[in-house]
Amino acid sequence: MNERMILVGAILSVGSGCIVMPPPAEPGSTPAPEPGTPESATSAPAAGASAAAPPTDAPAPTTEKPSGPVVVSVNIKNDCKQTVKLFYGKKPKFGSGTYSSIGSNTRTSKSMKEGEMIWIVDDSQNGVGAVTVSSGAPNVSILDSCT
Repeated sequence: MNERMILVGAILSVGSGCIVMPPPAEPGSTPAPEPGTPESATSAPAAGASAAAPPTDAPAPTTEKPSGPVVVSVNIKNDCKQTVKLFYGKKPKFGSGTYSSIGSNTRTSKSMKEGEMIWIVDDSQNGVGAVTVSSGAPNVSILDSCT
């Protein structure tokens, strides 16, 4: 009886540290499910179905432009032989904006929003000519004819 207890004790002590592994699967076969795993969790997708990951709640990346105004650094060059009066805004004389001037044969730059206007004005602040600011054309030249 003593030998029998020793043998049972040896089997129990060896068995507690062992992990039983299933034999390797043959190539092309479906692996057997783990004990206690429902069959639906291990089944392969049906023919024609994709094995895509489940959808997530993360928002899709966007490629939209920012909704704020685009600021353009406008380069203004005066090739006129005299100082030219300018108006930055929608409508000279009757609209809000800023008056300025640019000397003969000089350059200046101004940060403006795309779509704003630069006007050449006469001494009475009437518009003589205008250009609309665009990020695609940030250079403005006042010709030698002062227009």
